[in-house]
Amino acid sequence: MLSRLFELREELKVFLIDKGMNYLYEQLCEPKIEMQIAYLADIFAHLNHLHFQLQGFGNVKLEGSANIFAFEDKVRAFVCKINLWIDKTQVKNYSVFPTLQVLIDDEHYKCFTVDIQNNVLEHLRVLKEEFTRYFPEYGVVNTDVVKKVIRNPFTVEVNNVQEEMQEELIDLQNESNLKSSFEYSTNFEEFWCKKAMGYPNIQQTALRFLMVFSTTYYITLAICQTTPSRKPDQFTTMDGLPVLREITREMRNQLDFLEWGRNANEPKFQI
Repeated sequence: MLSRLFELREELKVFLIDKGMNYLYEQLCEPKIEMQIAYLADIFAHLNHLHFQLQGFGNVKLEGSANIFAFEDKVRAFVCKINLWIDKTQVKNYSVFPTLQVLIDDEHYKCFTVDIQNNVLEHLRVLKEEFTRYFPEYGVVNTDVVKKVIRNPFTVEVNNVQEEMQEELIDLQNESNLKSSFEYSTNFEEFWCKKAMGYPNIQQTALRFLMVFSTTYYITLAICQTTPSRKPDQFTTMDGLPVLREITREMRNQLDFLEWGRNANEPKFQI
C-alpha cells in the first residue's frame, strides 16, 4: 500500500486539489514528507517479507514444518538485520532502502538528508526495542540446554542435561544410524516422532516444545479448511479457539497412543 502511495503521489496531489484538500496537498508536497513516505514504504516491505516468511511462503525450511525453532531463527535474524541497517544508516548508506535512496540521490532533497537520517535512526532503534520487548528470548542465541538437545542432540554435552535424560542421550549419540537419520531428516517433527521412539524421556521433552503453536496463522488455515466459505482475513483469534481445542485433543490422543505403544500401562504423557 505504501509503495503504491509513493508511486502515485503525483496523481494523489491532483486528486487532493480536485477535492479541495489543500492542507493534505501542501503536506504531500513537502520534500521531507515525501522522504518519510519513501522510508516507510521500504521498511514495511521488509516487515511484510518477514511476515510472509513466518507464514512459510518462499521459505524452504518451513515447508511442511512450523515449529517454534524455525520461527525463532527468523525473528532473531530480523533483529540482527535491524542492527545492520542502523550501522549503515549512520554512515549514510541507504542501500537497504531503495525507494528512499532514489530521493537521497536527488539534489532537490539534499538539504533534508540530515533530518531524515536522524528520523530513520530513531525509528530503527525503536523498532529494535519493540522486537526485543515482544521477543526477549530472541535477542541472543538461545542457550537453553533442552532446546539445544532438540535442535541437535548429537552436539550436546551429556553432563549439561537432566539426569533422567543423560543415559538416553549417551545411547542416542552413539547410534550411528540415528545420527545419519537426523542429519538427513526433513524436519524436527519427523525425527522426534518417528525415529526417536526408543528414547522416551528425550522424545517427550522434544514433543512438548514441538507441539507449541508457533503462529496463529496456522490456526486460521485450519479454520478455513472447516469453513471454506470464509477467507483467512475474515477470522479473529476467538474464531480459532474451538479448532485449537480440537487440534490439541487430537494431538493428545496421538501422543497417548505413542506412549501406550511403548508401555501397555496407563499413558504417562501429560499436557
